[in-house]
Amino acid sequence: MAYDIKIVGGEIVDGSGKPRFKGDVGITDGKVVALGAAPDAARETIDASSMVVAPGFVDIHTHYDAQVLWDPMLTISPWHGVTSVVVGNCGFGVAPTKPEHRGLILRTLERVEGMSLAALEAGIGATWPFETFPEYMDALERRPLGINVAVMVGHTPVRLSVMGDESTTRAATPAEIAAMKAIVAEAMDAGAVGFATSVSKVHVGYSGRPVPSRLAEFEEMLEIADAVGRSGHGIIHYNVGRGPRWDEYEQLHYKSGRPIIWTALLAGSLGPNSHRPQLDKSRELIGRGLPIYPQGACRPIQIEFDFRSPVVFDTFASFERLRAAPDDAARQAVYADTAFRARVKTQLAGPGPDDAFFMGKQAEGDSRRAMFRNLVISSIGDQRLIERRLFDVAAERGVDPVDLMFDLAGQDLRIKMRANVLNFEEAEVREIIQDPNVLIALGDGGAHMSQLCDACYATHLLGHWVRDDGAISLEQAIHQLTQRPADIFGLTDRGRLGLGLPADVVVFDPVTVGASKLERVHDLPAGEDRLISRPLGVKAVIVNGVTLPEPGTPPTRPSGRLLRQRA
Repeated sequence: MAYDIKIVGGEIVDGSGKPRFKGDVGITDGKVVALGAAPDAARETIDASSMVVAPGFVDIHTHYDAQVLWDPMLTISPWHGVTSVVVGNCGFGVAPTKPEHRGLILRTLERVEGMSLAALEAGIGATWPFETFPEYMDALERRPLGINVAVMVGHTPVRLSVMGDESTTRAATPAEIAAMKAIVAEAMDAGAVGFATSVSKVHVGYSGRPVPSRLAEFEEMLEIADAVGRSGHGIIHYNVGRGPRWDEYEQLHYKSGRPIIWTALLAGSLGPNSHRPQLDKSRELIGRGLPIYPQGACRPIQIEFDFRSPVVFDTFASFERLRAAPDDAARQAVYADTAFRARVKTQLAGPGPDDAFFMGKQAEGDSRRAMFRNLVISSIGDQRLIERRLFDVAAERGVDPVDLMFDLAGQDLRIKMRANVLNFEEAEVREIIQDPNVLIALGDGGAHMSQLCDACYATHLLGHWVRDDGAISLEQAIHQLTQRPADIFGLTDRGRLGLGLPADVVVFDPVTVGASKLERVHDLPAGEDRLISRPLGVKAVIVNGVTLPEPGTPPTRPSGRLLRQRA
């Protein structure tokens, strides 16, 4: 017997959480056929001496729904060892979409997920190869995918498909709910791995309107949950923003019988140490046998934004006029208006009427004011201001920081600032990632590409939190990146190294693994920009028995699969 690929001399961590062991891996016809001892010859041999050999990572929180249509490699995720992704998170996606709604769905993605409209239009093209969700799945199956893709059906495109523009302004009628339920049932039959929705106040769509899912009454959610349950498979992803909705999680689970994944449990979301009662409640629910899991993040949530789309102010009531501004000229006029500036200053000064938009919680308003005080100027024509804190520059000039910010924006809407939004208190983040009930995810690959880059979270976890900090063991970290998310999402043949299983493998050096500093490149369609992080210490990534090329190198043959899921 000759192997297609043999990986020799590595420390094997199989994804189960069990201790590592030294051995070889043999791969033939896309499957693992030898594990521990692999005595036969191979056409390709990878020397893994001093390396770790692990299952390919499973990233359950991405937004590659559109990007996959022009970038089947789904960069940058596979650079960092990811071999399977789940798209459709937070209720967003591109299917189902009727031809007359294509502009609305792209403008929604532009606004809520920070995707370049020019890149979306150029990348997808004028003729879409699908309208319905099953047609979208078929279109993906025809693509030469570089890694494996599983798809959730999103509440926003479903609602928009049934209700059109009114999906952003009102509740649904019983007939409309029945139509949505039928679409979701059809999607589950086509192999969707779940249904995703959002009620987060952060999610503001085109023309400053709430995204469609935010207008859904809970009865609508329960009816759709019933469709998921009747399919016999899949999960429900519920993005609630900052404030957990424990009773609703339980109701959705009882209605569907399916696991509930909620987003997000982050350090500082409701004030200092607010993660602790959330961890306690999650532990209690899981202890009662309820599969209700929080998603957390292992990286600080930092956002780089410009003033065409100042996303970090999306939950500021004072920015309501700005969110509704239709073009750059209108935005400039809002920024220059003294009444607008005065309202922003009032809100940033402390609790008041505008804090109602902070869900009525002073701690949430305080965290946003802290974010503003620490804004850093990251890109501007005047090189002397780069990497300077906005407040420091304002103090030097003797001006109000709000006036300075808007004066700079008035000169060029494309200047960029960076904000620490959440999850930057390392002691709190450590407690979150050490909790075994938390799903470590939130990479957001494919979204906010010019604003942040957390698709590298897996190598960051292994480098920073495992090697440098020692917060969790290597085996625990790999279990969190592989088998645990795969099992919860029902991807039962992924996330493990085992005989007869698909050969999704990552080989990395535990001494050097990590994620590089972010850099800005202009490689999206229409020449649009994005932030990327290059992998450190990753020697090889294998998908279904095919070794992926070096980052930035075109693939020689397709290696990924569409992961349809059926009961």
